[in-house]
Amino acid sequence: MNIIHLLSQNHLTGAEVYSGTLIKEQTREQHQVYQISNAFFFETAACKIQRPVETKSRWQHLQNILWLRNFIRKQGIHVVHTHSRAAAKLGYWATFGTKCALVSTVHGVQHPSLSKKILNQYGQTIFAVCENIKKQLMRDFSYSESKIHVLANPISPELYSYQPHAKTPSSEVRIAIVGRTTGPKGVRTEKAILALFSNYKKPFHLTLIGGRKSQLNLPAQVTEKITEKPELDLNSRIYSEFDLIIGSGRVCMEALISGVPVIAFGEASYEGLITEVTFKKALESNFGDIYPDSLAPSLDAPRLMTDLAQLPLSADHLKRLSDKACAELSSAGIAKKIQRHYESAFFLKNYSCWIPVLMYHKIPEQPIESQHKIFVTRNDFKKHLDFFKSRGFKTLTFSELALFRTGKKSFSEFPKKPLILTFDDGYRDNLVNASPLLQQYNYRAQLFLLADSKVNHNQWDSSGTEPSHEIISGAEREKWLNSQFEIGSHGFSHRKITELSDAEALNELSLSKSSLEEELGIKINSFAFTYGVTSNQAAELAQVAGYDYALNTDSGGMLLEESPYAIFRANIFPNETRLSLWKKTSRWYRRYYRWKRKK
Repeated sequence: MNIIHLLSQNHLTGAEVYSGTLIKEQTREQHQVYQISNAFFFETAACKIQRPVETKSRWQHLQNILWLRNFIRKQGIHVVHTHSRAAAKLGYWATFGTKCALVSTVHGVQHPSLSKKILNQYGQTIFAVCENIKKQLMRDFSYSESKIHVLANPISPELYSYQPHAKTPSSEVRIAIVGRTTGPKGVRTEKAILALFSNYKKPFHLTLIGGRKSQLNLPAQVTEKITEKPELDLNSRIYSEFDLIIGSGRVCMEALISGVPVIAFGEASYEGLITEVTFKKALESNFGDIYPDSLAPSLDAPRLMTDLAQLPLSADHLKRLSDKACAELSSAGIAKKIQRHYESAFFLKNYSCWIPVLMYHKIPEQPIESQHKIFVTRNDFKKHLDFFKSRGFKTLTFSELALFRTGKKSFSEFPKKPLILTFDDGYRDNLVNASPLLQQYNYRAQLFLLADSKVNHNQWDSSGTEPSHEIISGAEREKWLNSQFEIGSHGFSHRKITELSDAEALNELSLSKSSLEEELGIKINSFAFTYGVTSNQAAELAQVAGYDYALNTDSGGMLLEESPYAIFRANIFPNETRLSLWKKTSRWYRRYYRWKRKK
């Protein structure tokens, strides 16, 4: 994709480090990336263009809008990603009325304003670096929860990795307070220093990294005991020189990954010693930096002493914390999620209607006994296809959908009335009866196949009033490759994903994908949850497993690309009429279904 990162930097901030870390991953994946800002302080491989993004001149702002609109058109930009209020305002007007998507990362609490409430200048998708920012955006701006995604600051593994911590022979505890010494963080630093020198009984040596003693209001006898280091290009080697880091935001994340104990104390709150138990809660405030309402940094000195008394943490505990932080904060993982949101935003900017996704199972010659009514006879299926054709529908598969989403195929070719037909399990009558009819109408469909090639009947529901129904198995499964079906995964043996642990669920998702790819020699990019049963965690795991899409039944997002790992499907039953098919393929049906069924 062609991507612009739009900033308004006049000095180095976390926003520029954030964008630079993403750019490193994006250029590695061969995306064309541009960086536009007032100035640049963090080295990246992007094509840099200096513009006065932040300006008080209305005339200059208008010039910026016209220039950026022209640049977007000439370079075929798919997504503009903004990282500041000034950048968001410029990006909004520059992409207004274009086919270019706008997304924004919000790095801190935003000041309420009428224009932000009415226009949502942050674009189709908002990334909040912590949960507290999401809460503030929803409360103060009434932004839809579905448009806000919490993704922490990405941390580069090239700079930060676990370093076994070696205690020096010195009996002193080596403590570093990292961050600027102006504004709220300066107040934070003063309070931490005074508490340490007044209450901490163990011998310790204190170092300021990135701050200045002269900027703090401290007694002379305290100031002279502090070592000062200029702002450094921090890395794990530097962090590992200390027994404790006091900081917030990215500092805490970097130190935790490096295997160094951390006390999180930011410009909003004191979160305390980070352990496996407190890690998740600390993430919500970006390790003490952000609350929905701005708070002055407040320190409970006795609590600080209690936290210090827990040191040193064991090497095993620090390694587990490092692994936990790596899993949550890896720049490659976060960049992959952001890229998927770029694609969704681009798709929704170009097509913002609900795409009907219909769910079929068996296509027998004659009606069968079925407890769940999950069949449509061959003759009735032909009537369905007649109806779809008469209404002007054109079918899409999920790999075809992905070509539009990623910008590889122009939306000028996108169907005016798209329709996705899906079939579950891999019944023989799908191949014998449904595929020839699909070919006759020049339609394709998505088949969700079980990865266990030994499954030869519907053993999960062939009891009571549900008869056994043949599923194609063994070497014969290669016949699907010459059919009208595109293959997706349905797991191994039809187990409910919600009855599995996270590790088991990820294994089911990942191995069913790789097994089908190896067996059939094709790429598998979609997954259908069995029984339509899923969860938010299962949806996240589907993305981790490498799918582009995951489908539910009777629940999911309002638009396909709003929740691509929780896609709503409409059940199709034996008694469908032209009226019911019209209803289930109408653009308003998803909203109507949620209103009626509350899901």
